[in-house]
Amino acid sequence: MNQKRAVLVKDKLTKRTNIIQAAANLLSRKDLADLSMDAVAKKARVAKGTLYLYFPTKEDLALSVHIFDYQLWFKDLSEYLDLDLKDTFDFQEWFVQSIVKHPRFIKLLPIVPTILEKNASYETIKEYKYELLNQLGLILSRLTTRLGFKKEEDTFMFMMQCHAIAIGAWSHGFPSATVKQVLNEADLKVFLIDYVSFVKSSIDILQKGYREKL
Repeated sequence: MNQKRAVLVKDKLTKRTNIIQAAANLLSRKDLADLSMDAVAKKARVAKGTLYLYFPTKEDLALSVHIFDYQLWFKDLSEYLDLDLKDTFDFQEWFVQSIVKHPRFIKLLPIVPTILEKNASYETIKEYKYELLNQLGLILSRLTTRLGFKKEEDTFMFMMQCHAIAIGAWSHGFPSATVKQVLNEADLKVFLIDYVSFVKSSIDILQKGYREKL
């Protein structure tokens, strides 16, 4: 009986993982608004009813994809922290490179608080927050040392602020087609920013501010 239950749990986990991977593949090529649960079910080779048993809303599914992407992102961060200091580069440089390396991650990041967390279930949001807490806990000590900070509490807050910078700058760096057309007016081009450069310089200023507190 226990063996049968274990097989059942394993099968469910495999099916859930396959659904997430199917959605991740589709979200690499299209925006959330263009993603349909029908397309995910077809890609994952499951019935649509089965899909909804695992993910009651499209936002639950997208947030689960984002959890997966965060795990990859933190894995890269851990590998960066394992490098010898003399063979590596500043954190802000790594951060912007990670954005370029993980386009789906940064594409979903700005809509997490505005769309995904507003429409996902309590269980999925709880899973997301606990996974963030777990991943931060795994790297916090090493990142504190690498940043030159004294307290892990400062590093935690610094990472929260980097997260906020990445989200807040998104709409300015990647405006809608209509906004971009408006900003082509000579007097309004001042509002156009290079997203990567802006995030990099903002994190640099933020990091210097923390170091000056020491």
